[in-house]
Amino acid sequence: MKRERKSLISVFLFLVACLATAILMAACTATPDTPPEATEQNGGNQTNQDDSIRTIEDMKGSVEIPAHPQRIVDVSGSADELIVLGAPFVGSANTSMFDGVTVPDYLQSYFAENNIEVVGNYSGSMDLNLEKIAELKPDLIIMNIRHEKVYDQLKAIAPTAMLSDDINFVNWRGRFQQLGEWLDKQDVVAKWLEDYDTKAVDLSRKVKDVIGTETVAVIEANSVHFGSYYIYRTGGPGELVYDGLGLTPSSGVPKDVWGEVVDAEYFSMIDADHIFFFSDDGQLGETGDSPAWQGLKAVQSGNVYYGLNDMQYNMAYTPNGKLLYMERLANALINHTNVG
Repeated sequence: MKRERKSLISVFLFLVACLATAILMAACTATPDTPPEATEQNGGNQTNQDDSIRTIEDMKGSVEIPAHPQRIVDVSGSADELIVLGAPFVGSANTSMFDGVTVPDYLQSYFAENNIEVVGNYSGSMDLNLEKIAELKPDLIIMNIRHEKVYDQLKAIAPTAMLSDDINFVNWRGRFQQLGEWLDKQDVVAKWLEDYDTKAVDLSRKVKDVIGTETVAVIEANSVHFGSYYIYRTGGPGELVYDGLGLTPSSGVPKDVWGEVVDAEYFSMIDADHIFFFSDDGQLGETGDSPAWQGLKAVQSGNVYYGLNDMQYNMAYTPNGKLLYMERLANALINHTNVG
């Protein structure tokens, strides 16, 4: 019995020694600074994706930005695009081009629900609030050339990318696609643009069912230089009317430019069947006293549709805004009402 008991004890001690050796070897092969939960979450890969960077091309050249930014401050007027892309932004300069303070109506609910801080105006009409931008601790700042004078100051706060767009904000598709590339959301942009073009074709068909091939002109009373006007072509509402809805420009509408600045005498060159007229108050005002205006075919036939400058400026240059405003323009022609 004694011999059997000693044998059992020897076996037990041997097993304990083996177990201790196995535990020690496992500990030696583990990475001492890696918490077990981190190894488990990353599948053994210690790379933190939120700290990764990507190199992009912007208006200044090559720039390194976070691959997955979480606190974007946008001072380029691209809040609309960022919302479509589902990109998290905490600050924006997407305010009215008229007062530089108020957020456009169609963006207000998003700004309120997501506590977006206003940091200035993207058009350059007002200075940016650099102190507030710094307080927001952004990990990426998106800007345009209109704020180039503070580029170095913005770059000192966070990685800064400048959109490759001209100061007239005409190249909205290119701007949208560039943002999609920077944020690795090219598929989202492509799908959105495809849907947009489909909706534009449908609206165009509905409008042409009403006015056929009749011609259109888009005119704005200049808010800054009294007595002068913009005749639009590729810019803002002009692009929506001629390219989006596919309507025919009348004589006097410029070609291959965003538009032209003219005086009232220029009206005699316009022979449109329909006219969109934009002003600060949505009214004709003293323009109605001009003999050249009174002689226009669209005026004499009652085919003038009035709209507000601030609304078309705030909506006619960015994706969702353009879609909403194109619907307004189409409905004005279909229902013979003002644009608003």
